[in-house]
Amino acid sequence: MGQLKLNVDAAVKCSSGFIGIGMVVRDCNGMVLGALSLKFAGHLSPFLAECVAVREGIKFAINHGLSPGVIETDAQNVVLTLQEKTFNALEGPDVRDISRLLERLRNASCHFTCRSCNAVVHSLAQFAFRNNISQSWFDSISDWLTTIVLNDLS
Repeated sequence: MGQLKLNVDAAVKCSSGFIGIGMVVRDCNGMVLGALSLKFAGHLSPFLAECVAVREGIKFAINHGLSPGVIETDAQNVVLTLQEKTFNALEGPDVRDISRLLERLRNASCHFTCRSCNAVVHSLAQFAFRNNISQSWFDSISDWLTTIVLNDLS
């Protein structure tokens, strides 16, 4: 089997006190192995919200026996921070957590991808706000998610 890929995204609505997180793990053929839409409490900056999305995405994959070799996010500043291993006071603990989780995955790397290439997880992050719940999919995914995944592959 080829390398697995984890895509993550966060959506921030400052006035709500919550962030929405979307994540999907796919195989080398683009088939979804697992997906999650998670509502997370906190007044976080977009940068910290994206850090939380990366951290929670890696945890989700590990907890379900999935070992992605590539993690993609549309938060270029998060990718650069992880590559440079710069830990300033505010985001330091989150960045260190992500670095430790990446070490557990062995040879996994975090990459930037444009928002249009991250549409599935962006929709999952928004789903958490609209439906006020957290939900995961494994054996089968819902029709609306299937449509987004298929569009993402074309």
